Amino acid sequence: MKQLLFVESPRTSSFKTLVASVLSLALILWATGLPALMPFVNAAALTSISDTLSDSDLSAVSDHAWAFTTIAALDANDTIVFTLDPTSSLFTVGNLAATDVTNEAGLNVVSACGGGADELTMSTTTSSITLTVCAGDNITAGAKTLTFDNNRITNPGVQASYIMRVRTTNDGGVTRDTADTRVAIVNDVVVTASVDTIFNFTVSGVAANQAINGDTATTSTTTSAIAIGFETLYPGIAEVGAQTLSVETNADGGFAVTVVQDQNLTSATGADIDLFANGDATSTPIVWQSPAGTLGTENTYGHYGVTSEDSSLSGGDTFGTALYVGNISTPREVFYHNGPSDGSTAHIGQTRVGYKIEIDSLQEAGSDYTNTLTYVATPVF
Repeated sequence: MKQLLFVESPRTSSFKTLVASVLSLALILWATGLPALMPFVNAAALTSISDTLSDSDLSAVSDHAWAFTTIAALDANDTIVFTLDPTSSLFTVGNLAATDVTNEAGLNVVSACGGGADELTMSTTTSSITLTVCAGDNITAGAKTLTFDNNRITNPGVQASYIMRVRTTNDGGVTRDTADTRVAIVNDVVVTASVDTIFNFTVSGVAANQAINGDTATTSTTTSAIAIGFETLYPGIAEVGAQTLSVETNADGGFAVTVVQDQNLTSATGADIDLFANGDATSTPIVWQSPAGTLGTENTYGHYGVTSEDSSLSGGDTFGTALYVGNISTPREVFYHNGPSDGSTAHIGQTRVGYKIEIDSLQEAGSDYTNTLTYVATPVF
């Protein structure tokens, strides 16, 4: 039988000696617990990280609301670093100060360390923000929120999704916790629409025996949309006729309705019934009064005037209760609202106007007194 003979060379002996030495050293280190005394650097992941922008439009200036959870506590000179788009640095940090940091939870960003709790100072570069823990302070691990506001950070001018990174470091600058989130920078969406204008103005008649603007004298005649017929007038007896005005509109500025006459009530002979009161065409609403009936002063023989129930005229509730004016030789406002109206709600979309007339025994006879009233309704779109 053949036998193998192994001859150990000096080189092989040296290698075996080295391996034996390493194994012996390892056994000694594990036996003495020395590995527990040796420092190791570990980077953990931040959790629940988000960054919410107040404006995500291209090149817009925006607030950044950060929310994140740290794993490790921080003490003096440790940092929290916010890096905006680390791959391209297209975000621009403006003149950001401690007073621009709000909505803080677990953090207290200050312009200078002052001995308060959880204090950090802030420094910035073109595209990063660093918060440094003040001496003597300790930032516990856990949820953190803060907002860089007052529109200090400018978005990129290119539409894309961008990395937003938060990391914490120890006082030697070594990363402890880190995580990325993303924000999308997109063009604003322009929404357009059109709404057709609406403006419907109607005049309708009022039946007899209806109260008008609180006057004790109710309507004495039934009117229509195109006629107010007082028929035969008798001295000392006031007659009242009325019409309903309705406006439906979507005009943002609302509308105004005025009334104007073409002439005094005039007969074929040229005699007229003058404007209230006694031909003075009173512009300030006053309580109704009978014509003076002064012989030789024909404008005191009879008169007529107008009142409105609308309490929200441009000048306020000028007609009050049962007050009349006579100045309708020029347009007189009798209905007004400063916004859209529905054509039916009192003082907004609908009102009544009343016309009151009274003569003295001196009023000239005539069977054909007439004039024309014109309403002008003007919307403000």
